[in-house]
Amino acid sequence: MNDNSKEEITNLKDSLNIEDVIGTYVQLESKLGGKWIGLCPFHDDTTPSMHVHTGKQIFKCFACNEGGDVIAFISKIKSCTFAEAVNLLRQEWCNGSTPPPQHIARREKAKQKPPATPAQLAAMEAENVKFMRSMYGHHPALARIHEVKLDDHSWMDGNKYHPDCSDITQTYVDFEVSQAGSTVPSAFKAMRGRIVFPIRDENNRLVAFAGRTTQTITDENRSYTPKYVNSQTSDLYNKSRTLYGLHLAGEPIRTETFAFLTEGYKDTLAMVAAGFKNTVAQCGAAFTDDHAELLKRYTKRVAVLMDADERGREIAAAAIVVLHRHDMQTSELLLPPGEDPDSLFRRIGKRAFRTIVAESQLTGHLQAIKESTGMDLASLVSDNPLESPEADEADIISTMQSDRPRLMAREQELQHQMRKLGSKRFLFGQGPERMQINTELMKLRSQLSEVSKQLNRPIVWYK
Repeated sequence: MNDNSKEEITNLKDSLNIEDVIGTYVQLESKLGGKWIGLCPFHDDTTPSMHVHTGKQIFKCFACNEGGDVIAFISKIKSCTFAEAVNLLRQEWCNGSTPPPQHIARREKAKQKPPATPAQLAAMEAENVKFMRSMYGHHPALARIHEVKLDDHSWMDGNKYHPDCSDITQTYVDFEVSQAGSTVPSAFKAMRGRIVFPIRDENNRLVAFAGRTTQTITDENRSYTPKYVNSQTSDLYNKSRTLYGLHLAGEPIRTETFAFLTEGYKDTLAMVAAGFKNTVAQCGAAFTDDHAELLKRYTKRVAVLMDADERGREIAAAAIVVLHRHDMQTSELLLPPGEDPDSLFRRIGKRAFRTIVAESQLTGHLQAIKESTGMDLASLVSDNPLESPEADEADIISTMQSDRPRLMAREQELQHQMRKLGSKRFLFGQGPERMQINTELMKLRSQLSEVSKQLNRPIVWYK
């Protein structure tokens, strides 16, 4: 039998754990969902860019675009052929032994790299600017030079990119979104043919790009056609320390006293197009401590709005943990199942989208309460005289939605009473009268919190 037959190769891969093999060469850290991350050995990576998926038994670097199965990894790391990689795996992994770790020296070397000088940083940014200007797309300065008008469809020729949604178009212009052509500088070859989202840091420096494929991602092409490719980590750009859109969102965040945090670039653009200019997105799959510290310079309150799927819930939960670790207040907003801000905006339009975000999707909020507490939805409205024991969840939700005017009136009355007591409290020192007022304020605050939950106000903060 041929030792390298398709069946034998399949048996070999099934007998190995890809995280164990890659872990010999890369120090991996465990993440949610059976995934591991580590420094990519195939480029000068200083923050973890390589993801290893134990379920699919594949690896993928989202910076340099290397990826594949365990054999592809060995072929690349050892600079050998497919057959040589197979033999090496059999010799070192199928005889009951495990090769010693070989990644320590590389990590030390990465730490010893001297930082770039201001001149080097300026040169890196200049290359980014040159690449962006080569893409004739949604760049305001280029639009003015070429007298581009959005109602003139000739501007869609060449490499110009149109988001195919008139309500979002101007936001794509403002954020300089373009589409790379088939011929690009070698340093940006991973961006060829992709929709390119320029990434600026909080100081408005053009530090990186994210390229989204124009292809439809399927199970067949997922392993070799990544949805996004990103600029490599450098002294100019570190995705773990960069928030997309912060250069424009900084002042709106301070004005609104809170920030929306989304999962991706397109989601942030949809939020901004809807008027929520205090929106940023994490760069990369993980919200980090550096992200939290960066955001904390602008606000201590963050409304987390991720995709309404299992992965989105995992990302939201992880981000909330990090935010709480930095003593920040959070509110998790919920969208209809399977939606994300971009898809929902495009499906229902700007006005309806604003309503759902503002009310934080009442149905989803009630369902989240049911899942987290085990409480039946009927018990949430047990004090409502309109509710009947036979009502199903849809009836209950409909009743609560129709009861909003009464709840809003009650909310305003509670707020009025609290303002009066707050003013009255300043007239007293530390005597019993002040203690009584504080007690009454606590009661009113508790009542207001319950009313706000039923109204599902978008900013209900938790610590």
